[in-house]
Amino acid sequence: MRILVNSKNITQSTHARKRLLLDTMILCYAHDRSNPNYAKASLIVKASITGLVKAYISYQNLSEFYSIMTGKKVKKPLTPKEATEICALYEESVTIGKLLPTNVTYNETFESATSLSLTNGDIFDCVLAHTAKGKVDTIWTENTHHFKEYNFLSAENPLEWTWEEVTS
Repeated sequence: MRILVNSKNITQSTHARKRLLLDTMILCYAHDRSNPNYAKASLIVKASITGLVKAYISYQNLSEFYSIMTGKKVKKPLTPKEATEICALYEESVTIGKLLPTNVTYNETFESATSLSLTNGDIFDCVLAHTAKGKVDTIWTENTHHFKEYNFLSAENPLEWTWEEVTS
C-alpha cells in the first residue's frame, strides 16, 4: 500500500520529513463517512497510523473530537461509547505522538492571548499552538488562518491536496 499526495509517494515528499500535528477536524472528517472530506482525511489518518508521516495529536484534539462527533454538528453522531473507543485507539497508537500542555504552555498561551487580543474560542487554538511549540513543525488544519500569528508553527491545509491510495 502506498499513499500519494499530489501524485507523489508521501514517504518521498517533504511531508515525510515534518513533525505534524493533526487538527481536530481532520480527525472528525476521517470518522464521518457522510462528510465530503472523508476520503482525504481518512488517508491522512491512515498515513499517520501506519507511520508514513510523523504525526501527533493533542489530548485537546481528542476532547474536541469527542464533543463534535457526539453532537449535532455531524449528520450521524457517534454514541459516547463509539467516540470513546476511537479516542482510546488514538491514545493507544504507538505511531502517533501525543502532546500535553504544561503550566508553561498556559503561561505562554495567556501572554499570547493578551498580546493578540484574543477573545472567545480563539483561546483554544492558542492553547493548541503553544502545546505544539517546539514539538511539531506544522499543523495540518482546515483553518490555517487561525494559526498565522504563531511564527513558531506553520499551518497547511492538506484537504486542498489530491490524496490517493495505491495498492500494488
